[in-house]
Amino acid sequence: MRLTIRLLAFVAMALPVCAAAAEINVLSGGAVKSGFTDAAAAWERKSGHKVKATFAPAGEIRKRLAAGEKFDLIIVPGENLAAFEREGIVSPGTSKPIASVGIGVAVKKGAPVPDISSAEGVKKMLVGAKSLTYMDPTRGTSGKHVDEVVLPKLGVRDEIRAKTKFGEGGMIAEKVASGEVEIAIHQMTEIMPVAGVTLVGPLPPDLQKVTVYTGALPRASAAPAEAAALLAFLASAEARALFAARGYSAP
Repeated sequence: MRLTIRLLAFVAMALPVCAAAAEINVLSGGAVKSGFTDAAAAWERKSGHKVKATFAPAGEIRKRLAAGEKFDLIIVPGENLAAFEREGIVSPGTSKPIASVGIGVAVKKGAPVPDISSAEGVKKMLVGAKSLTYMDPTRGTSGKHVDEVVLPKLGVRDEIRAKTKFGEGGMIAEKVASGEVEIAIHQMTEIMPVAGVTLVGPLPPDLQKVTVYTGALPRASAAPAEAAALLAFLASAEARALFAARGYSAP
């Protein structure tokens, strides 16, 4: 009898703790996935809350938010936030920069490594390649930059587009690892985790785009306080060290 009473008392004490645990739904650009996964796990251990993350290209994020899908936290290129604020999707003044990442080049492991230290070297690599991939410019930040800035600046847009297989999302450098294409141009943190490829390095400064991924709180949230706490942690020195270990730069 005493054992039963003690067990019931224990369960009663535990219930409020379980009820207080929240699940934070996050919609994020794929380029922050590796660092975010580590940081979110650390926050879960500290807070007792859970994080459920969905990763997608920037174009898909825009469509999902415009369609009215609800999330507790969004992480997107900082340049996109002004539009989201105007559209009433995120609350003004809630944004915090989290991590920065540049665009790089990948080749198959064991393949000759091209010289991409200059714009002329990048042009030579692209013209000499039989095939390549970069993100569909209507879907991804890096692909839009390659298609609208890099290739026109080098004067080879039509020529290179003709032999490009656009990436739809995720680790598009896997096309290089599988032998489907020779070269991938993508954000470096989405190249580094791919087995079977070599990260040649970043694009040179005059062709580069560094994207600052920034978190913001939507106007509608099921767990606003917890989402704000998660965002504060992601912007902290502790979380930034975890991002740095995955190849990200401070914003």
